[in-house]
Amino acid sequence: MTAFTRPQNRKAILFGTVALLIFTAVAAAGGYWWNERNEPSQASRTDCKLAQLLVDSAQKIPGDQAGIEKWEKSAQKRRYQLDDGYLGASISNYEGWAATTAKGEGTPPKNEVQRLEEEANSHCSDADVTLVFPPIAS
Repeated sequence: MTAFTRPQNRKAILFGTVALLIFTAVAAAGGYWWNERNEPSQASRTDCKLAQLLVDSAQKIPGDQAGIEKWEKSAQKRRYQLDDGYLGASISNYEGWAATTAKGEGTPPKNEVQRLEEEANSHCSDADVTLVFPPIAS
């Protein structure tokens, strides 16, 4: 009898093979879970299109204080229609900078608008929508 034909060795090889297959399956599932957990949320196509409309409306903020406040309230109501809160946060930040700039209270750092655009687009990649955040004019 060779070493591989002994009953106890066959059982050990079978047990080792099964254990290796289970470990591989668990590791693959864990890797998939970890990857999905670290991916940005994905907004719907409707959310992404609404987000672009919100960004575009920030280019048309009135110049007077009352008009700015009215625009802010209107934008907030429309932003609540976004189902993806993470996308909504990026849009909210952009709108906040636009309103602050319109009030004459400051302008965003140059790379801030680009960072917000990249962050928002990470939530719209599955929807095949590319958001464009124009520079915020002072």
